[in-house]
Amino acid sequence: PAGWLYGQAEYKHALIRHRLSGAVNEDTRARLDVGPTPRGGNSYTVNNTGEGDNQTSGASFRIIVDTSDWDLAVATNSPGQGGDPDGPHYDDLFDLWANDRFFPLPYSREAVEAATGTRFVLVPDR
Repeated sequence: PAGWLYGQAEYKHALIRHRLSGAVNEDTRARLDVGPTPRGGNSYTVNNTGEGDNQTSGASFRIIVDTSDWDLAVATNSPGQGGDPDGPHYDDLFDLWANDRFFPLPYSREAVEAATGTRFVLVPDR
């Protein structure tokens, strides 16, 4: 239809609600929750996103591997790799995931070291 617009409120969205979302004020909730963003699919599509107007199921992590060259692997993950809402990696993968796009996933030591942004070395107390 001419008036149809992808992402209308009554259609499927992905909103990742933090476990503490219901126990905090609105400002904190806005920092903890990720989304919403328009998202297609349902429980009968390849990109399974469940039923209802908010995606409540489906894959949060996907990986595609070429076993002849592991460094060609790509992946998607949501919402990010960090647990700190103020950190740069809390939700930085959400848009890639929501739009079915992937990031490189290096495998060999050389490729991992070339892609490393930060390294943490954990040493136990003795």
